[in-house]
Amino acid sequence: MSENTAFDPSAPEGSKGPGGGQYMTRKDFKIIVIITIVLTIAMIPLYLIMREKAYKATCVKNINGMMETLMIYSAQHDDRYPPLYYTDDKGQPDISKDGIAYTWISDIFPLKADRIDFTCPTASAEDIAYSANPKGGAPIPSTYGFYAPYASYSTELVENPDTVVILAETSNHGANMSYDPLPFTGKYDGFVIGWQNTNDCVESNDGIHSVTRLAFPGTQDGKPDLGIGRHDKTIYGISASRLRLTLTPKDMATEYNPAKSLLTGHWLEPLRTKSKKQ
Repeated sequence: MSENTAFDPSAPEGSKGPGGGQYMTRKDFKIIVIITIVLTIAMIPLYLIMREKAYKATCVKNINGMMETLMIYSAQHDDRYPPLYYTDDKGQPDISKDGIAYTWISDIFPLKADRIDFTCPTASAEDIAYSANPKGGAPIPSTYGFYAPYASYSTELVENPDTVVILAETSNHGANMSYDPLPFTGKYDGFVIGWQNTNDCVESNDGIHSVTRLAFPGTQDGKPDLGIGRHDKTIYGISASRLRLTLTPKDMATEYNPAKSLLTGHWLEPLRTKSKKQ
């Protein structure tokens, strides 16, 4: 036999009668809100870690895909890398109706897989360089550059293919205080990697060259000490043999070997004595 409990209009709000309460009190609601907020705050670092891992994986996928596309192009062109950009009759960059240059990215773009993007998800809008679209569509955004000395050269002229950088993450026109002492003429120069203040190897007084346009903010003076990267203070590159390379700001400094008239390490130049640039 159940016992009926009369409603007491004088009882304070939230009080439980003799039969116990069936509804959430204000105190219960506040506790739930506080717990939810605490759990949300605790999950933020985990979310950021997982997001960065996803960004890294995307960047690696992109640069691997670009290198695969570059090799497809080379196989179709006597095993040569594409030129950096095309020129008109006056030797000036050949540009589209939008005033954007046709670059090596324009060459490989029609060959790429649909899943491949030419921009890193962590790059800023200022980092992006654009190349003319050979199909006449929208300009092609990119945050990866090609190492200038190998433009139009045979792929066989890479002396140390496991260590020499062919593609790496770049910034456009010194964006975010990256090193770019002599910007190319035009709106965009982040599609190319060069050294010092020139794209020809010239011996410097101290024998050290700084590699330009790499995506290392804080290196605007050519000094890597304060540089940071897009991924845990690093950026990604890929070698001629398609090995992924993790580059630090210190990798932007390279030695010049006067005996061979070559740069060394990741930035070793092609064997010019075996072939001439075309």
